[in-house]
Amino acid sequence: MACGPGLETREDWKAWSRGVRNSQNDIANAGASLPTILRRRISIIGQMAFRASYALSEQRTARFIFCSRHGESDRTLRILQSLAAKEPISPADFSLSVHNALAGLLSIAWGNTAGHTAISAGADSFGYGLLEAVACLKERSSDPVMLVYFDGLLPQLYDELADTAETCVALAMLLKPPRDDGSELSLAFEPRNRAAKPQSASAQSLDFIRFMLSNEHERRSIGDRTQWRWQRCA
Repeated sequence: MACGPGLETREDWKAWSRGVRNSQNDIANAGASLPTILRRRISIIGQMAFRASYALSEQRTARFIFCSRHGESDRTLRILQSLAAKEPISPADFSLSVHNALAGLLSIAWGNTAGHTAISAGADSFGYGLLEAVACLKERSSDPVMLVYFDGLLPQLYDELADTAETCVALAMLLKPPRDDGSELSLAFEPRNRAAKPQSASAQSLDFIRFMLSNEHERRSIGDRTQWRWQRCA
């Protein structure tokens, strides 16, 4: 399940992969159908991450891997602004600003005790989140793993630090062991060729969505330090 501005259904994403732009750009209702515990005080990008997760809620016992480059960056900015102004810090912003906060909230809402991991690896955050999920599945193949990648646009004050082609996107995937039915995927990676232009973490996740919606045998995505390769095994 993936969510983006004006993108939520499979038809939306298939049209997007063909270059058709959705005229709707509203993400304000991203959390409209979520339980109160997951909607109250959570940012729009956090609500998008939970909305994508809830599409896979039939597997509430899966181990969670949450990955994001920036996390809920608006909260961090508000904390820094409060410190600079010598004002009290919002308890909600403080407790929910860490990268594993959303995974913790979802585990409480679902009564999930399988454990969770939060990954932040710069422009390679999506790639390393996927690698962590695959490693967890390899370690305990009997237990499914849910990977949730999310990133929103940085606040305007951080414009000079933002990667190119960043966008607002949330993606949730449920990983299970190979079924030997020809539908398996493989993941490989190698150091990036320094002559190649790196992509942002959100661009990597969108590359993966394009790959999943296509009939391509292989797709490569270039991160800051790593080149990722996804292949269909059939």
